Formats: sequence, structure tokens, C-alpha cells
Amino acid sequence: MKRSLFLLFTLSIVTCKSISLETKPPFTITEASYKSWVGGQPGVHGINVYLSYTSKSTVDFDSIYFRNRVVKLSKKQLPATQILMGYFNTSTVNSIEDLKSHKEGPKKDHSKKQKLQIPFILKQDEAVISYTEGNGVKYYKILNLKRQASDFYP
Repeated sequence: MKRSLFLLFTLSIVTCKSISLETKPPFTITEASYKSWVGGQPGVHGINVYLSYTSKSTVDFDSIYFRNRVVKLSKKQLPATQILMGYFNTSTVNSIEDLKSHKEGPKKDHSKKQKLQIPFILKQDEAVISYTEGNGVKYYKILNLKRQASDFYP
């Protein structure tokens, strides 16, 4: 058991060192924020990350890493700006069956879900986005995401 944990720890360190972060990407993040939301049912909640950016060339964005989770980025073009969005579902219920069992009394412990071990060390207000440039995937770290007021849905 100890040997396998040591091997896993060693591999995670090697993996972290192999991923380098870009300092001069082909785009500029003009605004970065995140907002928590709570749904109308018990256990339904998440976090949405919004990134406004400018770019003189076309950039193929892929994913965003935030708070030990990773999701694919969505892209929205507005008249004056371009926005990237990451929708993180942090709900403790994942289906209608989970919601029904939640109402009847929890039979499963959803709080023990495993979080993804991402290859970056990030603070609560930091994120990393991945994008493709040339033939390779590159990573850019975004610091100081601003927290917006939470949304509460009925």
C-alpha cells in the first residue's frame, strides 16, 4: 500500500513538472470572474466562470481548470467582446433518482465523490485554460478571478 502511494505521488510530481504555463499567449484576458449558483432543489448548485478576452488571431480554446475540476469551455461572441464560459456542476445530486432519494432520505453518501486531481496547484481565485496553438496544447494561468454575487433560483 505504501509503495503504491509513493509511486502515485512520484508520478504526480513528474506530471506537474512536464506541463509548462505560457506567459505570452496569443490572446489577452480583459476580465475574469466567477459566480456561484444554487438551484431550486436541495443539493443542486454550481459555479460559472466567465472570461472576457481579445485576440487578433483565431484561438481554439479547449478546457478550464478551476478548484480541482475541469470542464470544456463554451465560447460566446457579443458585438463588443468575446466571452469564454466554464460551467462547473458541483451538485450533490446528479439525476432524478438522486433527487428522489435525497427527498426520501439519503441512502448514498454523495459527499464522498472524488474530485479530479488536476495537474496544477491553484488558489481559490485562480484558473488555467488550455488552448491549441500549432500542433500542441498550451496552458495559461489566470490570476485573481473576481467573485460575483451568487444567483439563487427558485
